[in-house]
Amino acid sequence: MLFAPEELERVTRPLSSQAEGALEAGNLEQVRFLLGRMSAGHMELYWGYLHWIARILAKIRNDRGNAFLEHLLSTVARFIMRPYISWAEHGDEKRSISALVSLWVLQLGRIELLGETHDEIRFYACPCGSGGRLALESWYEHDPSRYQRTDDGTPLFCRLCEHVQRALHEGLGYTFWSILPDQSRMGCCRMSFFKRTQQGKRLYEGDEIDRIILTRSARALRLLDRGCLSIGGLLKDQHREWRPLHDFLCILVTSMLSLVYKELGLRYLSELVKETYGQLFESAYALYAAIDEKTLVKELARNWYYHQACFTVTEEQDRFVFTLEPCGSGGRLWRGEMEPYGFFRYGDDLLCHIVEASDITFGRTSFPIYCTHCAVTNKDQLVDKPWAFLVDGSAMSEPGRPCRQYLYKKKAARKGPEHLLRQVGLVSVEPLRKEYLL
Repeated sequence: MLFAPEELERVTRPLSSQAEGALEAGNLEQVRFLLGRMSAGHMELYWGYLHWIARILAKIRNDRGNAFLEHLLSTVARFIMRPYISWAEHGDEKRSISALVSLWVLQLGRIELLGETHDEIRFYACPCGSGGRLALESWYEHDPSRYQRTDDGTPLFCRLCEHVQRALHEGLGYTFWSILPDQSRMGCCRMSFFKRTQQGKRLYEGDEIDRIILTRSARALRLLDRGCLSIGGLLKDQHREWRPLHDFLCILVTSMLSLVYKELGLRYLSELVKETYGQLFESAYALYAAIDEKTLVKELARNWYYHQACFTVTEEQDRFVFTLEPCGSGGRLWRGEMEPYGFFRYGDDLLCHIVEASDITFGRTSFPIYCTHCAVTNKDQLVDKPWAFLVDGSAMSEPGRPCRQYLYKKKAARKGPEHLLRQVGLVSVEPLRKEYLL
């Protein structure tokens, strides 16, 4: 066994809990170090969502043409913007503005307030952490088949952003939100919100705006710089701060997959998930090979916290078992726990279950569509790739049950349990491909 029980409990605590302990002990240097890690704690997960979405859009455009892509973007944008339309319609424009700006603040970019007048409030994304990040990292030049632009040169991720703004305008019947690229600075955009029901009123007073455009980690570091140690509230459960963006991206992906399934069928959906998420997951195999097992456990636990999961970890002779109660993405969505609460659940407009049993549904019928990517990566790993982690596709057979995920130890024999093989249509485990051997 690699860990004593008390050591396993300690190393799988969230970064926020570790920072609280350091603050209580007066170890401010450790607090600062942990705040630095916490500020980008969701980086891998956000990177995954960002690139998965970009690749989905490119494949659909390649395979089905621009007209179908535009139809998908328009339909999905109208669906995911319902909460923001509802709040503004009922006179709470401030809530819509704050919620939308928070999505950009949590993208690991930077947001500045340009000013507020009686008629509008303006922000500057410098850079935008989504479409701007992809452009600044030159993905459209390095991999143009999987990161595409429209015929007029607009990156597809930015085209999605245009549809989101249009959906908000159409839903409200007036222009409320505008984003314009800064032509002088790549990856930067100017964002404006135009008041209507709250015209003439100042929406943000004093330091209230800092709570909108600064993350909790940034605010905590600012307070420490001023000699203020009253930061416990900013540290507690900090991993949940990015939940609004996490849930937005999860619902965005699920609504796209649902529309594809409804209109193009299971075969194309399977191809789409395998060629986008399945290929993207290759990065996990390199990580698995590069770091030691104790670090793998700690890093996987960190990722599950930032994935908004509630979980316990136990060690067995050949593996670690993560019991997710629930999984923070597919599980919470199936239980109707995504934020904003009350707006998104399976069977609600776009979000759907898959009717047929297949290798991307763990052999189950009436299967929640978001969870297909777990079945895809399970099969990849059982065929010829490292067991970065395997999901038991029968565990969460209904919303109220937990999901289980297994991290196998590197020296464990490649003898996958028969039920995991059956779930993805296999009868045996294939040897590890030589390029993954250390």
